[in-house]
Amino acid sequence: MKKTYLLNDIPKLPDQDTYLLNLQNNAYSFQTILNYARDLSIFSVYLYFNNIEFNKLTKIDVLNYKGYLGSGNHLKDLDRIRERCLEKGFKSIQSNSEALRGSARASKNLSGMITPVEKDENTENIQEGSPQVYEDDFLAKVYGKVYGSLGILKRPLNSRARSNNGLDVRSINRMLSALRSYLKFRIDFDLEIPIPPDGIKMVRADKKVKKVASLEDLTRLIEAPMEFEKDERVALRNRCMLELLFATGMRISELINLNIEQLNVEGKIYVMGKGKKERAVYMTNRSLNWLNKYLKLRLEYAFSDREKEEQPGNVDKLFVDIGVEGKDMKHRETSVKDTTSDGLNLEVFDSENRKYIELIESYRKNKFLEKFAPPALFVPFVGIRSKKPNARISTNYFQEKIAEYRKRLGIQIPTSAHSLRHGFATYMAEDGASAVALQILLGHESLDTTTKYVHASEKFAEETVRKNHPLK
Repeated sequence: MKKTYLLNDIPKLPDQDTYLLNLQNNAYSFQTILNYARDLSIFSVYLYFNNIEFNKLTKIDVLNYKGYLGSGNHLKDLDRIRERCLEKGFKSIQSNSEALRGSARASKNLSGMITPVEKDENTENIQEGSPQVYEDDFLAKVYGKVYGSLGILKRPLNSRARSNNGLDVRSINRMLSALRSYLKFRIDFDLEIPIPPDGIKMVRADKKVKKVASLEDLTRLIEAPMEFEKDERVALRNRCMLELLFATGMRISELINLNIEQLNVEGKIYVMGKGKKERAVYMTNRSLNWLNKYLKLRLEYAFSDREKEEQPGNVDKLFVDIGVEGKDMKHRETSVKDTTSDGLNLEVFDSENRKYIELIESYRKNKFLEKFAPPALFVPFVGIRSKKPNARISTNYFQEKIAEYRKRLGIQIPTSAHSLRHGFATYMAEDGASAVALQILLGHESLDTTTKYVHASEKFAEETVRKNHPLK
């Protein structure tokens, strides 16, 4: 019998669940809904512990909320709420990683908007149809995820942002933006609001110059895995990921979500960006070569645990069998080495014919890719995640790896996955790429967003000073 989770001990704003379900039914991604749920839950906790009724909310309360976040007091209150959740039964959700990850779609036995379920024999003192009782459905997963990761935490659940310090200005403004969105939702649905959305004023933030590392430093960063990673499989995979990021200007989420079936020899990849907007990105010859090299390893990994009769066997033989022999067979490798014994030959690969990418194309045509498990292009080779059927590299892991490479290389300017996207736009602009073309490649809805990257380069400003200053 399904367990029923009680969510009545979680502070929530009026109609907060309806707001989140409205986002779901309007096809917002699970991660986006999770972000809104987290931000609104923090505001709800603030109201709860300060005995403030939402319908009596004032601008002074919002002003105090900014200080509450900036001081870090919200972290202690979140811990108090979470401990109560664990005592009341949220522990079973928190400990179930599959349930936490969840799906952003409604459960199959519920149609349309997810609604409260009737009580069952395991639920006591809850009226039938109570809005605080849900099955192990969408909202239970959302709140389980939210309250499984917030607070100072006596026992940290992850390595990011767990300190006694308060939030920075950008994070506070994100929280305030979520509150504005919630108030607009109430207006759209003819619900009462205590203050108008425009009454929520953002915190003034410092306007810092967008910095991007030099092209030389970015190149060193991209090549770093081959120097610092002891596992050749990890080195090759991470190198390929960095090459793709800088070659295409993709977001890290778009890179992580790439599937093998999206690849082609031309290097034109369609990715789904923010707002579920699809666009094309284009790989360079250099990144295609590294992709071809990585695919040799990825193909071997795809069948490493298959029965002998399901193994693809010698890759050269496969090319002959499916009629993909390339333009010049002398450039082909003679065999595929066992990565678990001899290791990968990272210097010898088919840079001209890109036979492994061609092999993927032939697999796709023959529907052989359907046998690949997992379907992700970039997969973990070791650890618990590698054993999961739909394993992918985690965003946190890759960001931490980039930070590690940057530190070991001594690169002064802070550099992340987004910095490679920033560098892609900056150096393309310096070489004469138009802002409109970059807007399309980056997937920006507004050209103003793109021009921030284009104008971020200090090269033109420096050249102007050197050339035109009256006192040279």
